[in-house]
Amino acid sequence: MPDLLALEQFHFLRPFWLAVIPVAIWLHLRLRVRYSAARQWKGTIAPHLLTALTLAGKDTKSLRPYQLMSAALIIASLALAGPAWKRTITPFTQDRAPLIIALKLTPSMLATDQLPTRLERAKQKIRDLLSQRKGARTALISYAGSAHAVLPLTDDAELVELYLASLIPSLMPKEGDDAGKALELAARMLADEEAPGTILFMNDGIDRTYITSFAEHHQASEDQILFLAYGNEAGGPIKQEDAGGMTFGLVDGDAPGFDIEGINAVANASGASVVRATPDLSDINRLSAQITSHLVNTIQQDEKLQWQDSGYLLVWPLAFLILLWSRRGWSVQWG
Repeated sequence: MPDLLALEQFHFLRPFWLAVIPVAIWLHLRLRVRYSAARQWKGTIAPHLLTALTLAGKDTKSLRPYQLMSAALIIASLALAGPAWKRTITPFTQDRAPLIIALKLTPSMLATDQLPTRLERAKQKIRDLLSQRKGARTALISYAGSAHAVLPLTDDAELVELYLASLIPSLMPKEGDDAGKALELAARMLADEEAPGTILFMNDGIDRTYITSFAEHHQASEDQILFLAYGNEAGGPIKQEDAGGMTFGLVDGDAPGFDIEGINAVANASGASVVRATPDLSDINRLSAQITSHLVNTIQQDEKLQWQDSGYLLVWPLAFLILLWSRRGWSVQWG
């Protein structure tokens, strides 16, 4: 709800300048009377004749200098009052957005329904995400029946790539699919961060039994949760890999279709967003935008940051009104 939040936070940094507005309105009313035909010819033409000789509507159809002056005063007062509705965000905001990637390492992630496998596709998406977040801090977690920190938060994308290439399910010490432990580990890694972070789960499903733990995390933490889902409903053969990451055959049987309903159920309970993996970069672009916007929206409530003065936006309409004063003979008679 960024628009509603901005509306609630709208205020003026220097509200005393708003006192110019009633003065401008008062001047406008006084000058309108002075410039009216009835006022100018009063005492020269008899009142009963003046009404008949005055062209109705002439004063309202023509633009007069005093009208521009009144509008310029009002716009200038609004600009000087300093309208503000968002905090000042530095160009390094995106670099402050910490990201924890929780990569599922189970045999089902070796399914070939997304070539070459769900796991290899996930690794490539991680590389794409890192390339868009250059300089940003990213950590990597792998999980199956247990969860393990592969890398702490780092801005070294090459280091992440080095460890990422060697991750295969056979490295996990315990079989299973415990997303709850991955969530706990990620939460601990973000606990000491000053800026709110994002936990991105890359998996092909999640059990509904973790709805409670994910919902409790959502209520207690400002960190957001995202899901990038892999696989399709039909499933596919599972590739088997040795310790060196070399494919040497197929496991008997196929991987089941990915559990998108389970992911959606957990996401709905925890306020998370679900993104389906795509062949292009549209999924990564969407994730990058959500990671940064979450940080920005949370920062807007940080009382330590200064408000951004948006009065400069009114400079252009004010300059346009002043430009009209270049017309010959345009002036306001005060005497």
